Amino acid sequence: MGKDALSIRTAQHWFNWFKNDNFELDDLPRTGRPLKVDMNVLKQLIEEDPRLTTWCLAERFWCSHTTVETHLGELDKTWKYGVWIPHELSPLQLQH
Repeated sequence: MGKDALSIRTAQHWFNWFKNDNFELDDLPRTGRPLKVDMNVLKQLIEEDPRLTTWCLAERFWCSHTTVETHLGELDKTWKYGVWIPHELSPLQLQH
C-alpha cells in the first residue's frame, strides 16, 4: 500500500459507519481534555497574575502543563525569576 492509502482498520471503520446509515461527517462531541486553550483568557490570566505556574494554569484549562507552556511560548512569554515575562532578544541575539 502507498503511504497515503487508508489502513484496513480505517476502511472497516468507515464501512461500518456508513452501513449503519450514519452520514454525519462532523466530529461528534467528546469527553476529555479540550483540544485548544483560549489564548485570550491565558494572556489575561498571566497579565493579572504573572506568578501563575503552568501547573495552576493547566488545572484552569483542564490540559497538560506542557500544553500551557507551549501556548505561553506562542505568546512570547518566558518564565524567569518566578514570573512570566515577555521574551525579548537583544539586537546581537536578533542578528544570529
